[in-house]
Amino acid sequence: MTDTKEDFSLFGYFLRAVNNCLAHKVIFSTIVFIPIIIVFVMVMWFIKPIYSAEAIVTPPSSSNNIGSGLGKLLDGGVSGLSSVSSILGKSDQGADIVWTFFNSWELHNKVIEKFDLANHYEFEGKFHADLLKAFRTNFNLETNDENMFHLTFEDEDYVLASKVLQFMLVQADSMFNAFKTSQARQSRMYMDTRLQGVKNVIDSLQNEFVKFQKENGVYDPESQLESTMKYLSTLQSDRDAVLIEISYEEKSRGENSKRYEELKNRLKSIDEAISKAVNGNKKSIGIVSLSKSPDLFAKYMRMESELKIQQTIYTFLRQESEQLYMEENNMLANLVVLQPPWENNKKVYPVRGAMLAFTGLVSFVLAVFVCCFIEFCKNIEPGSTLAREINRLPFLSKKG
Repeated sequence: MTDTKEDFSLFGYFLRAVNNCLAHKVIFSTIVFIPIIIVFVMVMWFIKPIYSAEAIVTPPSSSNNIGSGLGKLLDGGVSGLSSVSSILGKSDQGADIVWTFFNSWELHNKVIEKFDLANHYEFEGKFHADLLKAFRTNFNLETNDENMFHLTFEDEDYVLASKVLQFMLVQADSMFNAFKTSQARQSRMYMDTRLQGVKNVIDSLQNEFVKFQKENGVYDPESQLESTMKYLSTLQSDRDAVLIEISYEEKSRGENSKRYEELKNRLKSIDEAISKAVNGNKKSIGIVSLSKSPDLFAKYMRMESELKIQQTIYTFLRQESEQLYMEENNMLANLVVLQPPWENNKKVYPVRGAMLAFTGLVSFVLAVFVCCFIEFCKNIEPGSTLAREINRLPFLSKKG
């Protein structure tokens, strides 16, 4: 069978590429090995290694308890007080604040000045923003799957990288403490002002309440009303008994008897007592007027309720003021470092094996392409336009 048809199978192309490379062994070897040697020399002696320091810290916990605390004191939910927490700076923003501190210009500038990074980076630019950009290129902050802060810093000096992260952790905690102290001081000043205002209201209400009790003889409405009703009931029972005796005495002895006169006087005394009790003339002993008792008791309850509310608010403000005072003076660490930075001398860049493998792969593909291209150019029909253009190339010109 004659081979009249060109084999276009994958294996055929492979064999053709191998033959093309073998036909130009020098070119193939040069293109493959020279880049590998250059990269090897660079990664071994010229490219400076980069090291990485890492740290994992927990964000500060929040303490949003103002609305719930006052709600418990008042024995009822006070949903409207949730906004008070944002006014007093106690909402759940601790993690966001620390995140902002870690990425702040102020902290980064402190690191640059502390470790003289301008000289360390051999920075020759005119703008400080470019120096900050160079620092931020090497610094990274992210949250892991457990919502903790993961900090990394890369540098040519692994000791310096560790010290930079340690310094940033201390400074961020100090910044957050200063922020928290400032907010607690402002909140405490607001609390103290509000506390004094509530105290004045309580004093005024107490004076007004005491005056009302003295003037109207109302001290315990429920007990007094019960006592008044029992007292009137007793008087009414005595009056009914006296009326029965008067009726009996009148029938048996007439109205001129001494006993009848005594019973009449006793009845008159009972009627006077009932009249005084009904009209409130015996408030000195806690007997209240039935006709005035509803209004008096309603006013008493309103004043007592208002006084209790103000006293509850005062207790709450006093507790919050003491808590804010302790927070203002609390300088304990807020960031718990779970994994402190350490001097890790294992470089993260350059990765010699990966770079050499990548360079070898690219060089090999390029060498195969060049060898195949040269053979393709040689097999072009002479005299064609494409052949003339290719022959103009110095390294492919045909001689003889």
